[in-house]
Amino acid sequence: MNGSKTHRSARSAKALVLGFMLAALMSTMLATGKPAQAGMTFTVNSTGDAGTGGCNSTECTLREAIGVTNRVSGAHTIRFNIPGSGVKTIKPTSELPAITEAVTIDGYTQPGSSPNTLATGTNAQINIELDGSGAGSGAGGLTMSTTASDSVVRGLVINRFDGPGVQIDGNSNIVEGNFIGTDASGTNALGNGGGTARLGGGVFVDGDSNAIGSNLPSQRNLVSGNDDDGVTLEVSADANTVLGNLIGTKKDGKGNLGNEGDGLLVVGSTSNLIGPTDAGGANTIAFNGGDGVRIVSFGLATGNRVLRNSIFSNAGLGIDLGGDGLTPNDPGDTDTGPNNLQNKPVLSSATTSSGGTTIVKGKLNSAPNKVFEIHLYSNPSGNEGKKFIGVTNVATDASGNAAFTLSTAQTVAAGQRVTATATSVNGNVGDTSEFSAPKSVVAS
Repeated sequence: MNGSKTHRSARSAKALVLGFMLAALMSTMLATGKPAQAGMTFTVNSTGDAGTGGCNSTECTLREAIGVTNRVSGAHTIRFNIPGSGVKTIKPTSELPAITEAVTIDGYTQPGSSPNTLATGTNAQINIELDGSGAGSGAGGLTMSTTASDSVVRGLVINRFDGPGVQIDGNSNIVEGNFIGTDASGTNALGNGGGTARLGGGVFVDGDSNAIGSNLPSQRNLVSGNDDDGVTLEVSADANTVLGNLIGTKKDGKGNLGNEGDGLLVVGSTSNLIGPTDAGGANTIAFNGGDGVRIVSFGLATGNRVLRNSIFSNAGLGIDLGGDGLTPNDPGDTDTGPNNLQNKPVLSSATTSSGGTTIVKGKLNSAPNKVFEIHLYSNPSGNEGKKFIGVTNVATDASGNAAFTLSTAQTVAAGQRVTATATSVNGNVGDTSEFSAPKSVVAS
C-alpha cells in the first residue's frame, strides 16, 4: 500500500522525521524479521481463492489478504466489499493460511450486513460465507496461530470445513458475531468438524484469555449444527470466557440445531468462565448430542465456573464432571478430578404460594469452612437448568454442612421442577458442580 508523503519546506526537519522512521523500521525488522507498518486496512473484493498473490483494488481475495497481513508486522484490518447484493460465498480449494499477525477480520463491513440487536436469539445479517467443502481433508476454517494474539474474527458464516470452523492457538483473541456450523439463515446445519485430522467442530481453543462471544448481544455467536462439539477448550486453554452464545439452537435460540457432540467440552483446562457472574451474557446450550457442558481431566480441569446459562434438552447431562454420567456426592468432598468433583446441592423442598412466591430449601455438604454460591434453575425435566431463577451464598461449618433457603427472583408454577448447582467461591475462579437432582414444585 502506498501512503502519501507530507512535503516539508525545512529539509532538516524532514531528515529528522525520516531518521526516526528508519530507526523504528530497523528495530522492528531486527526483532521480527518482517517489515514494520502502522496498522493497515485491506479490502477483500473478490470471492476467488488463489488470486495473484497481492491485494489491491483490482483483486484482493481473502487468502491474499491474510497472506499480506502475515508478512507485515502490526495490527491490521481485513474488510469486505465484494460487488453485488446478498450473501457472498468464498470457497477455498485448500486450507487458508494460518493467521500469524494481529488482525481483525470483519465480515460486517460487507454492504448489507448488520450485527444482532435482539436480547434473545439473533437477527444478525451476515453476507460473507466461508464454505470449506472444497478445502480438503483435515482443513479447518480460520486458524489463529500462537503468534496471532489480539486478533478478532467477526461477522462471518463458517461452515463445511473438515476441521474446526475456528481454531485459536494464541492468546487474547476474540470470536464474535459469527454463525459457525450453519448456513447464512442460521436455520440449517452445515457442520464443521468430524474429520480425522483434528478434534473439534465449531470453535477449538488451545490458548489463554480468549473470548468467545460476550455479554453484548451484538457479539453473540451462533455455534450450531457442527459434526463434533460446539466449543472445545483444550488442555492449554486457560482463563477463557464463553459468554452470550447460542450453542445448539437455531438463530431464534429455541429451535433444535444441535451439535453432534457436546455443546461445550473442557479438556483439562482451568479457570474458564462459561456464563456470566452477573446479569447479561448467559449462553443457551441446548439440543446437543452429548452433554451440555462436559469437563474432563487431562491435567487439572479445575476452577471452571458454569453460571446462569440456559442448559436444556441435551442428550446427556446438563453438566457432566468426568464424562461418565452422574457423579455421586462424597462426605466432605475430598475426592479429586474435573472441577475437584465439586459436590452438588440436595434440594429438600420447593413450594409456590398463592401470592406467587417460590421458596426453595436445600443443603450442601462440601469442604469445611468454605463459601459457595448456590444457583437455582427451573427445568422441564432431567438434570439440567433451562431458566436461571436465583442465587444465594452459603458458608459450610466445620463439618462441611450448610443449609439454605432461597425465595427466588422468579415464580415457578406448581408441578414444574427446579435444580441447583454449587460453585466454590475463590476470587475469580471456582469449581461448579453438576446439576442437582430435580425437585418438583408444590403449592403451599
